[in-house]
Amino acid sequence: MAFSEKCKEEVLNEIKDLSDEQVSNLLQIIHIFKNSLIHQRECDFDLKREFEDWDRLSDEAITNFERTL
Repeated sequence: MAFSEKCKEEVLNEIKDLSDEQVSNLLQIIHIFKNSLIHQRECDFDLKREFEDWDRLSDEAITNFERTL
C-alpha cells in the first residue's frame, strides 16, 4: 500500500526540523518496526498452520475413535 500524498506531507512536516542524525535514527526505528511486522506475520502464519495441524489431528482422532464404537 502506497502512502497517500496527505500521509507523505504529514511525515515530512514531522521530520522537517530534525537533524540528519535524528533522521538516520528514525530510519533505523522504521526499519526495526517494519522487520518486526514481517516477523509477527510469519509467526502468525506458523501459529495458524499449527492450529490447522491440531484440528486435523483432532479430526483424525475422533474419526478413529468412532470407528471403534
